[in-house]
Amino acid sequence: MMWGRSNIGKTVEELTDHLRLVDHVRALQDGQKEIAEAIRAVNSRLTSIEAEFRVLKAETQRDALREVQHAVTGVQSSMHDELTRMATRLAVLEQALRREAARQQAPTAAPRAPATPPRPDGAR
Repeated sequence: MMWGRSNIGKTVEELTDHLRLVDHVRALQDGQKEIAEAIRAVNSRLTSIEAEFRVLKAETQRDALREVQHAVTGVQSSMHDELTRMATRLAVLEQALRREAARQQAPTAAPRAPATPPRPDGAR
């Protein structure tokens, strides 16, 4: 069987086309591998960013909690100071009322000087 020039030319052309297709397939496979690697890198970076956001969220919550705790402590301290002042004033008033009641119950033998009102700091 003899091949003519046209048959050989067609065969060479088909073989060249086939080899070109093989090269294109290899190039596509290489491209797919590069894309897959890029996707893995992006996924890894996203995972890292998610972890960083979790840490940032936790730090933000911790800072907010500290600020709230500081505010609550300030309010508690202020309330304690005010309650202490009120208790002191109440004790002074009770003492003054007792003295006044005792003075009114005592026999009035000699005129006394009028009682001075109690001082707010509790001193006499």
